[in-house]
Amino acid sequence: DQYGNMIESSSNLKQRTNQSKRTVQLPSCLLPNMSKVNATNTSSSNAFRPGIVLLASYPRSGNTLLRTLLERTTSIVTGSDTRPDRTLSKSLAMQYDLVGEGLVGKATDAGMNKQKKQSSSARLKSHFQTAYDPSLSIVKTHFPERKGWKPVNSSRVLLLIRNPYDSIDSYWNLCCTNTHTTSLDESVYKKYANKFESLARHEIQIWVDFHYYWLDLCEKEGVPLLVVRYEDLVLDPESEMQRVIAFLMEEGDDKSLLDSFWKWRIRHALGKSDNPDSQSTTGNTSNLGSYQPRSSNGGILSIGKTLRKDRYSKSTLTHMHDVAATVEANRNKNTSKFANIPSINKTKKNQSYETILQKFGYDI
Repeated sequence: DQYGNMIESSSNLKQRTNQSKRTVQLPSCLLPNMSKVNATNTSSSNAFRPGIVLLASYPRSGNTLLRTLLERTTSIVTGSDTRPDRTLSKSLAMQYDLVGEGLVGKATDAGMNKQKKQSSSARLKSHFQTAYDPSLSIVKTHFPERKGWKPVNSSRVLLLIRNPYDSIDSYWNLCCTNTHTTSLDESVYKKYANKFESLARHEIQIWVDFHYYWLDLCEKEGVPLLVVRYEDLVLDPESEMQRVIAFLMEEGDDKSLLDSFWKWRIRHALGKSDNPDSQSTTGNTSNLGSYQPRSSNGGILSIGKTLRKDRYSKSTLTHMHDVAATVEANRNKNTSKFANIPSINKTKKNQSYETILQKFGYDI
């Protein structure tokens, strides 16, 4: 009943499920003068200036896990463009030690100009209440799924992707409980099946648009991009973290070029033996993140759990695949390149294109 009442009154869920069309704008996290740029102009000279690496992900795709592993490996705080006074942000900062919530790195020109117009006392107050910290090198963003509270100067993008079936289900739990860790009882799914299905049918469009947004923008602007699948991070965290650190060290994603020091740091962050030849188990990351995930066993049991519990109807799963196919058909049949994206399900030779679900290995 507690979460049922929250579901009935949740303005967030109503807004998400009642939207007929989703508008994607230019990222405020990349362009300092967001209000002066229209949605079709993505070639601004201000985009992707040297600076922060953006950790972009659709909500509930594992960015907290990756941020925690990055902080343990590099001993550097990661930031977030989410307002620090929000309930979930405060929870991450105060309960789960992600103290960089709200920090966005070095101030942009727009931010500095705004502060110059303020009085000295207001400027001092603004300085301590905003989050411009030049020591940051990685900032989390969910843009364009939602707009960040401060602009960020960025030069590279780390795109973290998780299968839509689990990420959308996890997002449903987050919306209903307003927590990162509390899980809804199965009875809630049954009672509010129509609301869950409605949310899923709406969110799949956002999920598809979100990932193509970053793939296309990075390709058009010539911005270095590394794609990491949550499932690979869970099943083989050492190998994936080597790819990530190599990317941060500007070695592309060639982990063979990574210095032995960083390989040791990664093993240390993962709680493995210092001996690189030791056989340590992989596939269970339940104790590696800042908080205990909803699937407490971690690893492979956390992958596809929503499908194993039959939470989606057959018609909704069909709808998800239809949305992906429609989007792909409208993209002029693969105008973008995805050379570095892992794919499990290979496209059939007689198929003219593959959907984004197939590109990432999520076609079922």
